[in-house]
Amino acid sequence: MKTQRFKHGQRVMYIPGHALGNINHEDVEYGKVSSTNENNVFVKFDKGLNKFGWEGTLSQSCNPDDLVIIV
Repeated sequence: MKTQRFKHGQRVMYIPGHALGNINHEDVEYGKVSSTNENNVFVKFDKGLNKFGWEGTLSQSCNPDDLVIIV
């Protein structure tokens, strides 16, 4: 299961498929993992977190292949 390596609260970088792996693409976003299931990782992105806080931000479903864990 591809989502096993993702843990709650972990910092991630979302690189959309159309960015072709370019981490400097304008559509790259940063956020924190809120949960996972068998197929998806749910992320609360920094734009929402900065504005609404953890409880006020909705998670967005992401393909784990589009995420990079920030160490």
